[in-house]
Formats: sequence, C-alpha cells, structure tokens
Amino acid sequence: MAAKGIVFVVGAGPGLPGLLTVRGKELLSSADVVVYERRALRSLIPGGTSGGPRRIYTGARGEMGRAPSADVAALLVSLARKAMRVVHLVSGDPFALGRGTDIVTALHDASVEFEIVPGVSGSNSAATYAGIPLLSPTLASATIFANGHDASDGGANTDWSAIAKVGATVVVHNATPALPAIVTGFAVAGIPGEIPVAAIVRAGRATQRIIIATLGTISDEIDRAGMTGAVTMVIGWTVLLRDELAWFDTRPLFGTRILFAQSRNGPHVVADRLGELGATVIDVPQPLVARLDPTGLQEEIARITEYEWIVFSSPDAVNIFWEQLILAGRDTRTLSNAKIACVNPATAGALLDRGVTVDVVQEKFGAIALLDILLERADIPGAALLHAADDATAESFGRDLEQAGAVVTSLPLYREVPAVKQLERLRRTIEARHPQFVVAMSPAAAEDYVRAASEYAVGSVPAAAYDAATGEVLRTAGMDVIIEPANPGVEALIDEVRAKLGADTSDS
Repeated sequence: MAAKGIVFVVGAGPGLPGLLTVRGKELLSSADVVVYERRALRSLIPGGTSGGPRRIYTGARGEMGRAPSADVAALLVSLARKAMRVVHLVSGDPFALGRGTDIVTALHDASVEFEIVPGVSGSNSAATYAGIPLLSPTLASATIFANGHDASDGGANTDWSAIAKVGATVVVHNATPALPAIVTGFAVAGIPGEIPVAAIVRAGRATQRIIIATLGTISDEIDRAGMTGAVTMVIGWTVLLRDELAWFDTRPLFGTRILFAQSRNGPHVVADRLGELGATVIDVPQPLVARLDPTGLQEEIARITEYEWIVFSSPDAVNIFWEQLILAGRDTRTLSNAKIACVNPATAGALLDRGVTVDVVQEKFGAIALLDILLERADIPGAALLHAADDATAESFGRDLEQAGAVVTSLPLYREVPAVKQLERLRRTIEARHPQFVVAMSPAAAEDYVRAASEYAVGSVPAAAYDAATGEVLRTAGMDVIIEPANPGVEALIDEVRAKLGADTSDS
C-alpha cells in the first residue's frame, strides 16, 4: 500500500515557547513541513536555515491579508497526499472562536487523516496574564467568548445586547472594530456604563499593555493611550480582582530588555532567572565551532593509556575527542587509568553521558577556576596530562600547569568563529529595541558582545559582569560596568541585577 500522509492541526497558544504543549513540540520536531499563519509562530519551529522541517507561511504579507481558509486547506490536502507529515500551526486553540472548523472539515471531506492538538486560547491567556479571572464564586458564574468584527466581516450580526443580558464575563478577541456596537448593545440591555473593562494587548510579552476603565470610557482611554494591535477586551466585574491578582507586569524586572552574553555551553540559569523576574532576555549569538586537523588528536589517542590526567575544556572538546576515540576502535575502558577533570558542569554532563566519572569539576565559569583547583593537588607535579580544548585556551592553560610541574600535552581541537549572520541580526535588534542592560558571564562572552554590539549599545548601555576579568574586558571597550559582584556567583549576580534594575524600574 502507498504511504499515507497526515495533517496535525496544532494550537500554538499565544505564541510563547513555554506555552506550546508537549505534544505540539513533539509533532513539530517530526514534521516534514510546517504550515503556519503568523510570523510570531516561526520561533516555535525547530531548525531554520540549519535544517528542520520545510516552512510555508500563509499569513499576511504587506497589505495583502492572510490566505483564505479554502486555499490553506487545499495546500494541506496536497501535502498530505504526497505522504508527508504536515503540521498546521495556528495561534491559540484550533477550535477557539470557530477559526479552524473550515479547514478541518475540508480535511475530512478530502479523506485526509488528521489529528487536532489543543492549545491555550489567546483570549484566555490574555486574561490570565492580566491577572483577571473569568469566573468568580461571587462576581461571575459564566464566561462568553466572542470575536469582534467590522460590519464587512459580518460583525453586524452579533447581538451584543443578548450577550450582555446573560450577566457573564465577556471576553472579546480583536475587540476594537466592534467596540461601538458593544457599547451600544450593553446600553440597550440596561447594563450601566460603569461596568469595569480591561483592554489588553501583547499579553505575556515584555510589551504587554493593559488599560483598566469602564465600558463608557474605554474607547477614549484606548485613543488617549495610543494603544495599537489586536485588543483583547474583558468586560465584567471580575476585572476588579486585578488589583489583587496582577502578577505578570508587577514583577521587579518587567519591561526591562537585557542582552545576555555567555560562553559556549555555559549554563543558561542566569538568563532563565532574569526571565522569571520579568526581563526580556536577548541572547548574544555564540560563536560557531570550526574543527581543526584531527591528526594530533589521533596520535595522542593511540597512546592514551600513558596519561595520568585528561582535562576537557568544554562539551565540544568532549564530543570531538569521543568521535576520534570511537573511530580508533576504543571506548571508555581505555580511560580507566586516567583521572578526569573538566571545566563547568556541562562538560561533566557530556562525559557522564558516555559513562565516564569525573574526578574534578569546577562550578564557576571559565578555565581559571579549574586551574586553581588542579594547582592545589599533590598528584599534579610530574603527572602526564592531556588537555583537550579550543585553540584560544589550549596553550595558556597548558603553560600554567607546566609551571606546577605537570608534563602537559595541549591539543587544540577546534576554533570558535563568529556567527556573522546572527550577529548582524542582533545589531539590527539592538538598534531597534534599545536594550537597557548587558549581562556578560565571562571574558570571552564579553568580547563576543562587544564584537556584536552597535556603537549605541557599547557607548550607552550599562553592564553587569560576572567577575573582575569580565568587567575588565567591558571597561576596556568603553562600557560602564555598574554591577560586578565581589564574590562571583550566579546568585550574587542575580541579586545585584534585581536590586539595581528593580529599583530603577520602580522609580521610573
């Protein structure tokens, strides 16, 4: 029998990576092609220029509107009939507000196999990010979801008066075009103009904005604030609970844009924590790995049992070393006589994944901390030591260990090269969004940032440095380093950034 394709209609939620379902993520990873309707959803699709599924965008282009549902359905049917696994990635939930019904019906009529993956509805998530419950034991026992349209889209057929009479919390997606009709309909139903209303845009993002007003004043307040974009409106008495339940836009670093620079394979815990505090974290692209001639490594693997210590500088060094070890017909047993040391927990993890126990690992960033540990050990002087690293650190690290009496062979396995296209994209982002702060986690990461940043970002954006060496690189480049913990550590850095930027945010 011929292979059959299948279409997965996947709800992406509001477009935030953390709110994509596990099932949705699995399907995106295994898809042959992804058809998506909004540019914001592109970041959820794995791969890109480096691989991953084929991408087809069906949303608005310039002044042209999005492709009609019938055309999208025909495309999905055509791809499925080519025996492809197709993901149709849509905002929110596929069936919320009736948006996906036509497409799924067309798949059924064409006898194309399909699966529907629910997503967090955009209207529901907007209310949650605003701290507004849609139901309350005392204020509302029902919720009505509606879509706002102008008259040309058939919005005139919506009976807002009937909706108002239910006495439910009313959530209106894309509410602005329908606002005059909503106000009139509620007035006809006898609902007082003092009923609370929340207007929400860009929910769950650093640019989230919320206006709280009444139904009688909300239109003027939206105009006065210059609110643009698709407005989700919540109408009802539960809006009053926002005073107690607001959480997203009250976090200490909400709205702060931070550029985050770290070395390759460094832990992302600092960026994650800053994001949890409300900051928008923009990663500085890390260098790419260019492998060097493996001949020297192959020669050392041939006599690997002669070494008493092997030091790995990064997961990349582990990966390259292991490839050559396997190609030489050897495995972990070959390393049984050597002690193993490595820079940072990520490198230790790469070794443990291969069944290798690590004798020495340092928790701080960079090779200097590991060097300090090794220099204090009594079994280093006179020991034969192999150091696998990148070309920038191999020579200096090995020279310092030789001064401690070790017999060192340093192997440069790869070179880090700038990710040119990603750096150009970052420069455009910096110039457009004007970040307020830079966090650099190592001297190498600081150098990456200085190389990537625009003249504006180097000259006027203050910085936090993980340690003194990192701070020195930034100051040499002309940057104002306003945070540099006396005792370097993740918690110390996060605490100082929170104290400084949180205070600045609350004062503004």
